[in-house]
Amino acid sequence: MKKEDLFGWAAAKGFRLEGLGETCNAAGCMHYNHLLGKFPQDGVFEKTEGGSCFLDGYIVNKEDFVHDINKTWKQVFVSAAFENLQLQLSKMRGGFCGYIFDAQNENLSFFTDQTSNKAIYYYVSNDGWIVSNSLFYIAEILKHNDVKYHLDENAIKYMLTYGYMIDDSTFVREVHRLLPGCFARIENGKLNITRYHEIKPNVEKMSEREAVEQIDTAFRRAVIREFEKDREYGYRHLVDLSGGLDSRMVTWVAHEEGYTDQINVTYCRGGYADQKIAQQIAKCLGHEYIYKSLDDAKWMFDVEEMTCKNNGAAVGLGMTGGNRLLQELNTDIYGIEHTGMVGDAILSTFYHDRDLSEGNPVFGLNQYSDMLHYEFDNKILERYPTQEIFAIYTRGILGAQSSYITRQHYVETASPFLDVDFLETVMKIPFEYRNRHSIYLSWIAQKYPKAAEFGWEKWGGIKPKKNLIFARKMKTTQRLIHQYGCRILHRPDTDSMNPMDCWYTSCVGVRKYLDTVFRERIADERIEESLRRDMIKAYKEGTFTEKSLVLTVLCAVNIFFE
Repeated sequence: MKKEDLFGWAAAKGFRLEGLGETCNAAGCMHYNHLLGKFPQDGVFEKTEGGSCFLDGYIVNKEDFVHDINKTWKQVFVSAAFENLQLQLSKMRGGFCGYIFDAQNENLSFFTDQTSNKAIYYYVSNDGWIVSNSLFYIAEILKHNDVKYHLDENAIKYMLTYGYMIDDSTFVREVHRLLPGCFARIENGKLNITRYHEIKPNVEKMSEREAVEQIDTAFRRAVIREFEKDREYGYRHLVDLSGGLDSRMVTWVAHEEGYTDQINVTYCRGGYADQKIAQQIAKCLGHEYIYKSLDDAKWMFDVEEMTCKNNGAAVGLGMTGGNRLLQELNTDIYGIEHTGMVGDAILSTFYHDRDLSEGNPVFGLNQYSDMLHYEFDNKILERYPTQEIFAIYTRGILGAQSSYITRQHYVETASPFLDVDFLETVMKIPFEYRNRHSIYLSWIAQKYPKAAEFGWEKWGGIKPKKNLIFARKMKTTQRLIHQYGCRILHRPDTDSMNPMDCWYTSCVGVRKYLDTVFRERIADERIEESLRRDMIKAYKEGTFTEKSLVLTVLCAVNIFFE
């Protein structure tokens, strides 16, 4: 992976950035920019007498801040940044990150949005600091400055177990990710991190009808805000669409709100329910539809590229063919890729057992693999009030949303289910309504009954209606029997939008390439011996999912420690 193929930024004090490319002195700190630049009037890069101010991304509620017609958004933000930045951040909505450098006092403040749509990483030492949206950039800067850094063994264990990083970890021990809704300050060489926004349960007593109304109001508002951002800059609406409920509701509600200039995209194996259902919905709404088959499995050659693009934050093949699809599209005409990211988990729950959902957080749930068993530091869990919140932050935001880091090399990203105000609305809803998609199905039935006339991939094509519980159970049972039979008979399971094992088995060229990557890199001396044995076991005995976890680790070591 070449650094010129990556979009991003970096700032540093005490370190040279020349290894990245052309840099500038940002009023006392060095700054490197290679931004996508989709929403230039939302971003900020200002050098003032007092220092420098940088904001990357997009803001969907700028009108809430610009009350004086003689002032621009940039002027308002810069003014607030040096006064009460945390208050400003708590009111901002969108996908953003950035920093403020106080040149006079040599203090640095940096931040990310409430759900870490825009990732930010940092390195702090006695010699200075580096902040960036790219782990690759930070590694390159450290190498260019002859600074030694080390492979984090815990990060390897997280990847081999969960398939994503836990908490603030990265593959580089000395580099950390700033957690969602956090504000960090480096003063006199010391780092202090505070949370300006926190997702937390705030259950209120309400009827199911009241819950539906609150959900619908908040969701519509979230959809309007992110789709209106496209319209502000003259972009068409690029909207993911599958056979599930989440993306369906995004495209459906947006259409009802007048955003009909949509292009729906689907990528999965050919002939699967995701493609069939998505195509039916797009046709019904009159949207342009683009489908990319993944059956040739060529996207699996991209494991190293994907690991680099997502900063090693999640399994390298986790985004499937989305990267290849975006490469083929004319992304100049799109601003935001609208997704239904983690809607199912947010509006429903991660756990059907109340004790699991509301109980104290523990490790051992939401894992990609149960093959290997590690002990993790329970102090990490103290940051999270319940198991549900722990899952939302780790599996939902840091794990699933890591695909956004990849997508942001082509477009900006958004999901109305991760809109801050929508999240706060959902956190008020009692568990019994959210459990087993109850409130989700009620919302669709009451507000968008036509959307429920199309099958749901998760239920084997059965329509998402509460009164079809028996049919749902039958389909679920059939699927479980099929999956169990595949395991017993050691046959690849093709009943999936992405039958990884099947593609790995049937695509000789892909299998040969991935096996070669494994053989050539598994002996890397930087990997501790016991971990190497674990990785050999997982690759040789595990499913393709477990193989991909191993490959992600090997690619990360090669990329960040070359």
